[in-house]
Amino acid sequence: MLGTEGLDHADQLMIKGDFKEIDFLSLLSDRSRRRLLAGAKRTAYRAGDVPHCAGGPQSAAIVEHGLIRIYWNDPDGRQATIAFMSSSELVGGTTLMGEQWAGASVQAVVDTTLLWLDVDAARRAAATEIGVGAAVATHLAAQVKNLSRTIAVRSLGNVSQTLAFDILERACRRQLENGRLEAKATHSDLADSIGSSREVVGRALKDLRVLGIVETLPGVVRVNDPGRLAGIVRGFEFQVTQSVA
Repeated sequence: MLGTEGLDHADQLMIKGDFKEIDFLSLLSDRSRRRLLAGAKRTAYRAGDVPHCAGGPQSAAIVEHGLIRIYWNDPDGRQATIAFMSSSELVGGTTLMGEQWAGASVQAVVDTTLLWLDVDAARRAAATEIGVGAAVATHLAAQVKNLSRTIAVRSLGNVSQTLAFDILERACRRQLENGRLEAKATHSDLADSIGSSREVVGRALKDLRVLGIVETLPGVVRVNDPGRLAGIVRGFEFQVTQSVA
């Protein structure tokens, strides 16, 4: 097992995290995979593209390569990140189970390739083949856990995790505006946002710079490696406690 001695805090976070990515297609037999992918179409997107908008047609896709952000936005333009998803993950699993898309939008954070499923064919496969239905259910269960982690990290995560989430969310919003994956914020802005001090945020940003994940300019944090930054967020570990009767 890889030890953590000699590593700084950010590297240790990425090693210790209990997040497990699930290769959705690996859960299927060859026959089930062929049936599920019948009629599927592969589409490449550039960083900053929005492959699916809230209110769009019922869809489901597999992330073949890249990193996407699932987010809600309201009429006032405010946004809330639901999840970051990477290669091999299924997007829109509820659609395959006969439910409507959750109503969120999809943003390509980096250059991304999505394999869009034929919804009707995929739904028939999920409804008639136990293996397909079980694979979708397994993946959805993992996503529920990971979504819960994304929510919890905002209030229960340590400084590195909450800062990583804050920077990445700000940068994604900025990317939609001008195409650049950067957070327009000072150290004080970030500290106020995550409930910490400017000095603590400065030290955490230094760790991220050393790792090559971000670079900082006056009033700007530029994200160089969004995948590793998302990995810090996903590394949040739940601490389970039991009440004493």
